[in-house]
Amino acid sequence: MAPDSDTFTCRWAALSLSNIASVFLPDILLPRDESDSIVHKLVAVSTTSGNEKATGWLREHKIENAADVKVYTSWEEMLESGDYDIVYISTPHPLHYEHVHKALKHKRNVLVEKPATMNRTQYEKLVSYAEEQNVVLMEAMWTRYLPATKYLQEELLPKMGPVRRVYADFSFPIVSPELAHSSRFLDKQAGAGALLDQGVYALTWADIALNSGSAASTKVMYANSIPVADVKDDVDDINTVILSRTGGPSNKQEAVGIVTTSMTIPGSNKPAFYRRLQANKPAPSVRIEARDAQVSIPFPPIRSEELHVQWYGREFIDEEGMEKEEIIRKPIARGWGIWYQADVIASRVHERQKNGSSRGEVIGAEESLRVLGYMDQAREIGGIVYDQKLEEIPSSA
Repeated sequence: MAPDSDTFTCRWAALSLSNIASVFLPDILLPRDESDSIVHKLVAVSTTSGNEKATGWLREHKIENAADVKVYTSWEEMLESGDYDIVYISTPHPLHYEHVHKALKHKRNVLVEKPATMNRTQYEKLVSYAEEQNVVLMEAMWTRYLPATKYLQEELLPKMGPVRRVYADFSFPIVSPELAHSSRFLDKQAGAGALLDQGVYALTWADIALNSGSAASTKVMYANSIPVADVKDDVDDINTVILSRTGGPSNKQEAVGIVTTSMTIPGSNKPAFYRRLQANKPAPSVRIEARDAQVSIPFPPIRSEELHVQWYGREFIDEEGMEKEEIIRKPIARGWGIWYQADVIASRVHERQKNGSSRGEVIGAEESLRVLGYMDQAREIGGIVYDQKLEEIPSSA
């Protein structure tokens, strides 16, 4: 499809050809309707693996116009001199602060994979710096931007009455006996652990349920962590986190959230990674219980397309007083749906390019900072510890 004059072609650079990049980049480059106002194009990549491997990666993932993609073997050089609209950063999260800060220094718009940083303090610094540098920064929590999630927030939650209890789980077997101990998923120096890798999703669902349209305060009241067996460095696996939301004039507890993760259970660990994410599960991954209704979300919670709703408020029940049930389907238009978040940041970048701006913005800053704060609190209470160097603000930043 040749874009018309009203279409914004958003040019992307990719810092790292990671596993998630191999899903994100082909997803945003899928063919689009001619009426779409945004088209995405990959124009640059940086990799330490060399030009030949990058060229093979582009060919393997069927990247359109791959021959025109500029390959950098220095990520610093790409950030300093490349010509593009947004850089997508998908390196391991202990590297995010350094890479994002460098990108912001060179006035780059940034989409950074989740978790955006190792802790809340690091991201607070980046949020302030992005605003100062007059660019757009966004954490790639793509689940927030899916049609089902938006419908839940905008249509369902306002009708359900106050939320009283939330269950959110994201558990599936990433780790298997065949997984090398050198894997990124077991390397603490690379930020390994179920809380940061998977809990960021489950805590995001709890945050959506507990804090949408609410000025209440939510914090972690309890956390417990069981490490992966027979692995050095106590890589956290089975995590349980309890959140408490308080509010009102007397600041009483109003709601509770129970969040769980595991990278070893339940289910078979034999299929390929993304096949496992499509497995059927007997129980929902998310359940939100409010005064007048409850909604459950099937596995996988990262890519919701259905909302299973049971209405039990007085205005919803039938003549016999029984609950009303419905399944609301909000299918993803194409691919994995990771492109929805790409459209969000691209549209903001385009608008700012057209209209000008005097200060930067961070899309979803409050939400990202809350979830990073929950993970900080859960790690402290549950005893999940990383090398302090990964948690610091570098003196050069």
